[in-house]
Amino acid sequence: MYSVVTFPGVDAAEMITGVKCRAAVAADLPACIGVRGRTRDNPLSAEHLASLGVTPEGWSPLMERQQIQGFVAESASEIVGFCFGDQRSGEVLVLAVLPDVEGEGVGRGLLSLLTEILFCCGHHELWLAASHHPDVRAHGFYRRLGWTWRGETDAIGDQILSLGR
Repeated sequence: MYSVVTFPGVDAAEMITGVKCRAAVAADLPACIGVRGRTRDNPLSAEHLASLGVTPEGWSPLMERQQIQGFVAESASEIVGFCFGDQRSGEVLVLAVLPDVEGEGVGRGLLSLLTEILFCCGHHELWLAASHHPDVRAHGFYRRLGWTWRGETDAIGDQILSLGR
């Protein structure tokens, strides 16, 4: 039904062994919210996400207008990870993978696909918010991939990291 998403210079099949990546669709949002609640370091419940405005009803129109774009990773027809970004601002909104696929390149592959899309939209610098605590896996993950702290933090103390092309 879906094909593996590929872009020039990005080979998802090589990056993510045994997992199929494809463009996310609005119908994936409930499963993505479920994955977000089962992540290891920073799980957020559906109720908490809804309090932040992250619901299928709220995000579906944004996806239909392609303001929010993303990718999901599937294994045995189950979503095991996802990554979404805002095309207008160049922000990586969320990257989440299930503990069972951590360390297998799923997060790196999803992030690579999304950053390629955001750069193709004309952004020369992308950004995201990540924990400032070195013991949180995301802290080292993004930095190993070339993201750097801009010296800014957001309202909850997360560091604003950027990646330039």
